[in-house]
Amino acid sequence: MTFTYHSPVFFDEFDPNGHLHNARFAVHVERAQTALFEQYDGPAAADARAEDLLYVVRELHCEFLAPVHTPGLLAVTLTGRSIGRTSATYEFTCGTGTIYARGHRVIVKVDPATGRPAPWSDWYRTIFAELSGATT
Repeated sequence: MTFTYHSPVFFDEFDPNGHLHNARFAVHVERAQTALFEQYDGPAAADARAEDLLYVVRELHCEFLAPVHTPGLLAVTLTGRSIGRTSATYEFTCGTGTIYARGHRVIVKVDPATGRPAPWSDWYRTIFAELSGATT
């Protein structure tokens, strides 16, 4: 299972060569992650979502495969790869048809009071299981 977000790419994100600047791919992956969380609404989800949105990025690996030349919508697809007690790894691709970039992103949930790693909620684990295709 996957989640796809169509992230708007703007002209001011292009480098002097007329390509989407490499650092901007991380921003578009972050936007997709945020959109994934935002799709789950409701009172019960709001509290759990707020708790699980307190995370830091531990690792970002991005392989650039082809340049993006024009503004417009960039499809960013997320797939859950693995989840631990406090970390979660997502695979991503940017583009459809032509894949412009691919990689993975590891996030770690943190406790708001201590800033130390904290366990994911059951709500998050359920959402992650859906995205990874695992059964809960």
